[in-house]
Amino acid sequence: MICVPITATTTEVALEEIKEAEKVADVLELRVDYLSNPDLAKIVKTRIKPVIITNRKRDEGGKFSGSEAERLNILEEAVALGVEYIDIEWSCGQNVLSRFKDLVRETHTRIICSWHNFHHTPEDLRALYTSIQSSGVDVVKIVTQAKSINDNLKIFDLIFQAQKEGQDIIALCMGAYGEISRVLTPLLGAYLTFGSLQKGKESAPGQIEARVLRHVYRIPELKGWGDFRLFGLVGNPVSKSQGFRIHNRAFQHLKINHLYVNFLVEEVGSFVENFKEYIGGLSITMPHKHEIMKHIDHIDPQAQRIGAVNTVVKKNGHLTGYNTDCIGAISAIEEVTPITGKKVTLLGAGGVSRAIAWGIIERGGKLTILNRTLSKARQLAAELGCRSGGIDELKNLDCQIFINGTSLGMAPNIEETPVSSDFLRPDLVVFDTVYNPAQTRLLKEARAQGCRTISGLEMFVRQAAAQFKLWTGLEAPIEVMRSCLL
Repeated sequence: MICVPITATTTEVALEEIKEAEKVADVLELRVDYLSNPDLAKIVKTRIKPVIITNRKRDEGGKFSGSEAERLNILEEAVALGVEYIDIEWSCGQNVLSRFKDLVRETHTRIICSWHNFHHTPEDLRALYTSIQSSGVDVVKIVTQAKSINDNLKIFDLIFQAQKEGQDIIALCMGAYGEISRVLTPLLGAYLTFGSLQKGKESAPGQIEARVLRHVYRIPELKGWGDFRLFGLVGNPVSKSQGFRIHNRAFQHLKINHLYVNFLVEEVGSFVENFKEYIGGLSITMPHKHEIMKHIDHIDPQAQRIGAVNTVVKKNGHLTGYNTDCIGAISAIEEVTPITGKKVTLLGAGGVSRAIAWGIIERGGKLTILNRTLSKARQLAAELGCRSGGIDELKNLDCQIFINGTSLGMAPNIEETPVSSDFLRPDLVVFDTVYNPAQTRLLKEARAQGCRTISGLEMFVRQAAAQFKLWTGLEAPIEVMRSCLL
């Protein structure tokens, strides 16, 4: 189930938010501690969906400023009003839990007993889980702050344990590293996950919008068994990537029980070791395209020549690395102009640039590689047998195709551009690998000068379509994927 927290500060606004939330929520959580002078009876009577009444105290990350007796009295009122759930903190102690267990004995209200750690994820959570479970509450809730992607695995283990014992559990990690838990834990058997009504309405760090959980990640439509397979983007950062939108839309279009998420990863070797059993394939982005090669079983010959892997496929338990950046970029360019015999200037010598450079050489282009760090340009050029130079050569562009293979112009730095518009000629083809925004300052200025332009979106969609086929064996619905980004 998807639960939407209501974080309004007045009863009137809460009623408005509830009406909106019920379009995407299976359950509501009314954060009474956010409300000033709440009319609980009016709210409970008006809502349609089941509701959790939470009145979080300050030392548990809440906002309630009254006495403890006043706080608990509001929860008693909620039980009397017949709500479906109340949330009681484990720190309240056994006496309070016993009091409410007696109170709900003749009602349909279920008790969620919650424990939060806003600083880290302890190594051993099972003893805590066992203690809460032994108190006889209906739903155990354990929420921690993730300090690395691997912290999610501790939460997954709790869910597996609860499933074996028939215990309803809500378990997840907060923060950027814990974002995947908000998507994956329901598929692993958690009772529900939390999604915000909209950006800015989050009740905890890392909360994803409920409409995204339902319509992009397809919770609760997906089933975490049978033919289910998990894919995702491995990188740092990953928050700006749109891959999760296009791949999940493609899976939905073809009615495939697969899911794609973003994995925020600092140490890729540890990630592969710990998550290998969960994943069916991966997209790899900065800064891991080269490092990932040390941690997989096989590497496709083209990816080996390029020296960068952006796609990993798991088959029969083995991981194989490929590079689809090359085919994505080259096919996007050749849609506009032939490459053979053309003078091409490529700015950048990173993972994406390496893939493009190899493709240009294979197609017979006359390539010059420029980079801020000249040694990197010279090293790549030596591998390819082409020219190289420093960033200063941009002042005298002498080419027919110019490619920006750097992050210059990427959001939020959308006013950046690698070259002045003075150097853009009408006979030039300009390709910007940046796809966020779709129309960078470079592309806008190039079009204004009469240049033919190629958006990074084209490369992005084409390389993603190639990934999709490697993972599934199916032709990607490329127009469906493209429509997600327009």
